[in-house]
Amino acid sequence: MNKTEFIFELGKRLEGLPKEDIIEKLSFYSEMIDDRIEDEYSEEDAVAMLGSIDEIAEQIIGST
Repeated sequence: MNKTEFIFELGKRLEGLPKEDIIEKLSFYSEMIDDRIEDEYSEEDAVAMLGSIDEIAEQIIGST
């Protein structure tokens, strides 16, 4: 999965949360991916290092 797909899918899973929270979380994960790409990981590896998108969404929803 690439960065665009990841951000899109995460955004879909966060629907129902306040828009500001969604934007904040998507920006956070986008920056994390960018940081790993800067560390010379491929985009796909950078996304994979984040873990399961379902688990990330559940964690965000649970903490919001």
